[in-house]
Amino acid sequence: MRLLTLVATLLAGGLSAQIGGPAHTKVELIALQSAAVPGQELQLALRFRSDPGYHIYWLNPGDAGEAPQAKWSKTQGVAMLPQVVGDWPAPKRIDLSGVINFCYEGETHLFVNGKVDREATGTVEIAATVDWLECDDKGCYPQQAQVHLSLPVAASATPTLSASAQAQRDSLPRREIRISGELSSDGQTLRLRQTLSGDSLATALAPQAWFPTTPFVATSADFGPMAMTAAPAGAGEKATGLALSELSLKDAPEPPKPGTSVGYIAKLKDRRTQVSCWVHVVIDVVAAGHTPKDQPGAVQPAGGGTHAATLDWQPWSPEAEARAIADGKVVYIDFTARWCATCQVNKRVYTDSALQADFAKAGVVTLKADWTRKDPLITAELNRLGRQGIPLNVFRRKDAPPVILSELLTAEQVREGLASSLEGRAIVPERRSAAGHLLLAFLGGAILNLMPCVFPVIGLKVLALAGQAGTDRATAIRQGLAYALGVLASFVALGLLALGLKSGWGAQMQSPLFVLLTAALMVTMGMSLSGAFEIGTGLASRAGSGGNTGAFLSGVLATAVATPCTAPGLGAALGFALDPARSTTETLAFFVVIGLGMALPYVLLVAFPVLSRALPRPGEWMETLKQAMAFPLYGYALYLLWVLSALVEDAAWTRDAALGLVVLAACCWAWGRWGAPHRSDQERLWGRIIAGGLYIATLAHLAYHLP
Repeated sequence: MRLLTLVATLLAGGLSAQIGGPAHTKVELIALQSAAVPGQELQLALRFRSDPGYHIYWLNPGDAGEAPQAKWSKTQGVAMLPQVVGDWPAPKRIDLSGVINFCYEGETHLFVNGKVDREATGTVEIAATVDWLECDDKGCYPQQAQVHLSLPVAASATPTLSASAQAQRDSLPRREIRISGELSSDGQTLRLRQTLSGDSLATALAPQAWFPTTPFVATSADFGPMAMTAAPAGAGEKATGLALSELSLKDAPEPPKPGTSVGYIAKLKDRRTQVSCWVHVVIDVVAAGHTPKDQPGAVQPAGGGTHAATLDWQPWSPEAEARAIADGKVVYIDFTARWCATCQVNKRVYTDSALQADFAKAGVVTLKADWTRKDPLITAELNRLGRQGIPLNVFRRKDAPPVILSELLTAEQVREGLASSLEGRAIVPERRSAAGHLLLAFLGGAILNLMPCVFPVIGLKVLALAGQAGTDRATAIRQGLAYALGVLASFVALGLLALGLKSGWGAQMQSPLFVLLTAALMVTMGMSLSGAFEIGTGLASRAGSGGNTGAFLSGVLATAVATPCTAPGLGAALGFALDPARSTTETLAFFVVIGLGMALPYVLLVAFPVLSRALPRPGEWMETLKQAMAFPLYGYALYLLWVLSALVEDAAWTRDAALGLVVLAACCWAWGRWGAPHRSDQERLWGRIIAGGLYIATLAHLAYHLP
């Protein structure tokens, strides 16, 4: 809904994106105290000062916009702490041609806390790159600035807040109220329940003003005191001291689901002192008919409260794992990465409400080991657990062996793993010889053909097989062997890469350049399948060499897109293959066997006519399928762009990469349009020079400016 609203506004001319214009908002990093005191917190703020008529955005920007972001590039002598909801002062509501935003105007302070090192001396240095979006009634303009602060180290410090900074700091939400919300069966209403007894601030259901920190309601709703009207309470509810109110979720951009939590900040009036203040309200959403437990004493300091019904993931570190195990907790570690497609598929099990309840009952501490970027600690932990790739999911508990789950998860399997960990017994994998692991490698390679990563090129294989239906058997076999050779050569290269860089399966996806080039390849192939231009028309006319070359490259491509996935059994086989006890020859033999497993189904289809007869004969359906298969390639390119946004923590470069992929698509279109056979020789020459030159220049520009 938010995207549709923004697009409609853009089409209407209400907003226009301009990049690189003069900034009408100034930003600086300021200290709110005179000095940095070793071992104590350091109070800082990003101070924005917008010209009249301009505004920037809040944590939740509303229907459109983007909140300011800061990337800390230098923190000498001080550790920056993550921001929380309370660091953002309350915004104001702006209605711009029906697009409702939550914004700041004039002077704004976004507060940040740091922790000064105990050994700090002299001065502390802090620098950051700040990105923000500023808008007026004519358009919106992305801006970026570098900020820097030097502060002396002293034994004590005094506050140095300006009057405006003090006023905004006083308006920060300092308390948290946790309540329950019952979602109606049609998902259109959220009925809130809150225990009123024992707290003078328990008027959160009728706030003077409120703003959602998560977009779970429509921004067009009335955010005044009557936003939520108290519903009549029944006799039983009066007895328990519960106040009820109903909140409409009609047109909500992201309606909440049972088992999740949503929140807002609200301006409330203390019943005793009649003084207004801002608090953070968290709503734990339950399904209709579910009776939530009463929550006496629900008001807590900001950042406290019980865990939401969803799994509460914390970053993994050896120290975090050791602390939880020492406390007698069961620890569940999810080794994952954005580029690991199998990992993303596995995450569906964490939405299982029964599994969430089992984790909550057992007090499981869930840790996420994010291997999206290179991390030697995670790599070492994977090696210690006998794995050379992800996904890997494991339960750990004090005085109990680790419980390692298989590569493809089910909720039932995770539940069984939890039970095994609680009972102190390990799910011990079957001990296998080298021959057994070779069999696992072969089967894992074959199953890779069914994994989601390979889906974008499945259609290409089907088209190739159907196109060979009219060729002689010898030609089909040659192309099948060329495809197998492409797969085997790629797997040998992966084996050498793993040995040379001591990396694991899929680790090349940790390279932003590799991911960028793969995304560009997906867009290029997609444009070819869409009919914008033809790949290899010149080669196809030369002694049939194009067919074999195309088959070989198809094998290379299939291997490249398969590496983000891990088939069942493949993780254990790779762990065995890359064990330091294996020789280089043995390791490469394992990678060759994986390649044989992946290539075998295709080779069998082309080698035995009785199998290929099951395919339909060549016809018009092939062109339809070819064009339809372009869309999975475009989808995969978008997925890779999402991966890039995590590998490269630079919003401006990621934006440029997205625009660059559009330019590459335009180059492919221009190549096909002005390089077509019916054009004159001069038109074809200049069309291809311009399109090819711009294609190469765009890729080179993005690669050169990789952060």
